[in-house]
Amino acid sequence: MANDFEASLIVREAHIDLFNRYADALDQRNWPTLTSLFTEDSAFGYSRSLGFDAGEAEHDLFEGRDNIVATISRLIESLSATHHFMSNYVVDVDPGGNSARASAYFRAYHAGKGARAHLFEESLGRFDLETVRIRSEWKIRRMHEVIMIMLGTSDAFGY
Repeated sequence: MANDFEASLIVREAHIDLFNRYADALDQRNWPTLTSLFTEDSAFGYSRSLGFDAGEAEHDLFEGRDNIVATISRLIESLSATHHFMSNYVVDVDPGGNSARASAYFRAYHAGKGARAHLFEESLGRFDLETVRIRSEWKIRRMHEVIMIMLGTSDAFGY
């Protein structure tokens, strides 16, 4: 039986793995894996703050696992390649141990495709998650992406 410290390490590692599987699913274009990371009733939002005190310049919210994966896959498929890095993980588990809040900083490179092959977009920001434990797995119930710095152009995407 794990003590409280060991249990918290296990939960932390599970969340780091969740973030890393998310990044890997994007870069590998593995949509079944991406789907498996979210709850059916999940929501995904994003905002661009482009400077810590600049306020939200743009934001949106996508609801439902299928809608989230369809939106993300359409964006990623419009690119020739992506590369996502995650770091600075923070995980806070609720007292009951069945939900948590987690965050990680990211750096994401997006290379244009076809007529946009000369374009790129690189985002630096943070993902904030609300997760739930479903049996022995942690799933994303809410995800918010905050883009703090953007390099290149969003024209690299084909949308």
